[in-house]
Amino acid sequence: MNLKQKQFLDRYIGFPLIYLNILLARFLGFLLRRNHGIQKHPEEICIIKLLGFGSVIMASDAIYSLKLKYPEARLSIICSKGIEQGIQSIHLFETIYVIDDSNFFRLLNSSIGTLLKLMIKRKLWVADLEVYSKLTGTLSLWTRAINRFGFYFNQVPVRYNLYTHNIYFNTVINVEDNYEELVRAMGVSEFKAYTIKGFPSRQPGKHYSFIAINNTCSELAQERKLTNKQLNEICNWIITNTSYKVALLGAPSDKKANDKFILDYNLNKDIIVNCAGKYEFEDYYRFLYDNCAFVITIDSAPLHIANKLNIPNISIWGPTSPQSRIDLNSGNEFIYLAVKCSPCAHFVDKLPCGGDNFCIKNITMELVSEKIEMLISQSTINGQ
Repeated sequence: MNLKQKQFLDRYIGFPLIYLNILLARFLGFLLRRNHGIQKHPEEICIIKLLGFGSVIMASDAIYSLKLKYPEARLSIICSKGIEQGIQSIHLFETIYVIDDSNFFRLLNSSIGTLLKLMIKRKLWVADLEVYSKLTGTLSLWTRAINRFGFYFNQVPVRYNLYTHNIYFNTVINVEDNYEELVRAMGVSEFKAYTIKGFPSRQPGKHYSFIAINNTCSELAQERKLTNKQLNEICNWIITNTSYKVALLGAPSDKKANDKFILDYNLNKDIIVNCAGKYEFEDYYRFLYDNCAFVITIDSAPLHIANKLNIPNISIWGPTSPQSRIDLNSGNEFIYLAVKCSPCAHFVDKLPCGGDNFCIKNITMELVSEKIEMLISQSTINGQ
């Protein structure tokens, strides 16, 4: 199923299910009088995050701190098939329950199968990291978990009635801070950063062959992407003004588009290398870590992967804002024109510009080249 079909199901099936289940939840809550305190530790903690591998990366510090708080509890996650391999690659979860959303019947079958596995669990806690979804709220309720933690805010106020512990999702602070608040509600008071195994902080003095560029993202808010003309300008500037080659990143589904881009702009395939779908996740991390001086990327999962691997990066923002997604004081560079209608993605169904993303299109090569030169200068100072 594509994104619009999933959103249709969430809206037109999710809303009726929510109202039906609110009544059921209140009736059973009154009848059973279950104790929803967090004094009794869980035997399993299940995270729900169906879409957005980048969000899982952003939540990894909070989830890892949760794991340290309850070391005896099994840590699991419910995710869609599309991000399963990414979830496996970070080695944070002991069990992965996969929802196959390739079509409606597989979605229904895999959801029921996952629920049947979770409904028999004793001392189960569920934490729903989705913010807008109605169906994940219903899913968390049907697990019969003793404690259910989830976000609410004005755009989806009905979710408030589906959880035993409601956490306000503050749209004007960093998303990672919201994840931190959710696990605080679960009893976490001490936080520790999560490091993907095998990737300590990079040491200065190493030579790198590539600058990686990512201009790919999920179906949601494609207006985050640079135009091909802008991408071509960046590639040409790098190969003309530096000794680096360019690695074009992306998923297997992006390989054809990257090949077409290289062909359309008559670029040298030996210097502009299409890496989309070339590596499994862990090999992809290793390639970035060992071969790329830094990453230039739009707001997408590779940005958060680069941050998690401590790889310097330049992030480019348009319909989303850096304040809500990255640490602005990390030492990495970002470009954001801060037009008056941004951020708009994730907040409205119809963008104010009608899809004519001038917040991205008006970013000039001069702005990008200035940031590239800054990172190259920093790496030279550090002996890289």
